[in-house]
Amino acid sequence: MLILSKRLHSIFVLRLFNDGFAVLFFWAAAYAFQHRMWTLGSLAYSFGLGVKMSLLLVLPAVGVILFLARGVQASLMQLGIMAQLQTVLALPFLPANAMGYLGRAFELSRQFMFKWTVNWRFVGEDTFLSWEFSIALLVGHVSALALFATTRWLRPAGKPVMKLVQNALKLKEPLQNTQQAVSIRVSPQYILTTILTANAIGVLFARSLHYQFYAYIAWATPFLLWRSGMHPILQCGLWAAQEWAWNVYPSTDASSMVVVGILFVTVTGVWWGTRKDFITPDGGGRPKKTA
Repeated sequence: MLILSKRLHSIFVLRLFNDGFAVLFFWAAAYAFQHRMWTLGSLAYSFGLGVKMSLLLVLPAVGVILFLARGVQASLMQLGIMAQLQTVLALPFLPANAMGYLGRAFELSRQFMFKWTVNWRFVGEDTFLSWEFSIALLVGHVSALALFATTRWLRPAGKPVMKLVQNALKLKEPLQNTQQAVSIRVSPQYILTTILTANAIGVLFARSLHYQFYAYIAWATPFLLWRSGMHPILQCGLWAAQEWAWNVYPSTDASSMVVVGILFVTVTGVWWGTRKDFITPDGGGRPKKTA
């Protein structure tokens, strides 16, 4: 279905959206992290950010992965590499119009147009444009990230979350002598699950999605549905429904409900499907290594 997807053909071939190039660097970064090539992964991720700031959605997951695998100091070094590359990419533009460059890169004051939305059409234009709706999405996004971080992503550390956070904020190494053991638990499956889940959460709570955003979730959906543990027939049905919804133009109340609904089912499914990761058979909190 991915090969035959009409919407993906439109994004990558017919219209050549820059999202396609951002996604290329996104997957290159994930591959490099899975093979423990941390600096190469950081460079690939930062290149992707230089193409499209949408990749900021997965930065929390990247930070958690680097923290568990490398520790606080090494993680800060990787973040520094990302920042340096962003500075290099911006050098041709900053002298001419620094404020314009930064403003268009982040575009925090952007006004979203209801007629182009793919995901929230069913809530109505008044709600879509309201300040309250924007704040609700932001709160939902932050809450979902916090839920996954505290109940799923930080489990390989095998330590209380608050203690990890407090020591990290003091620039201490909270894992200390267990750093190597924890780093081993940061497996390729864990890395991909964490990164793709953060991306799905970000897209779920996005204020507005345009059709090119399908490039960020189409490739990830099969893996995330598999990680949810759903029956294969249900996985295929949800995948097919997602493909249908993203090919409806212009979007309708029904298609937008399907887009949001499947994203919600995917995120909650992954949270439920990974509930036993790093938990011993007797139910204890001592982490175990996963494939």
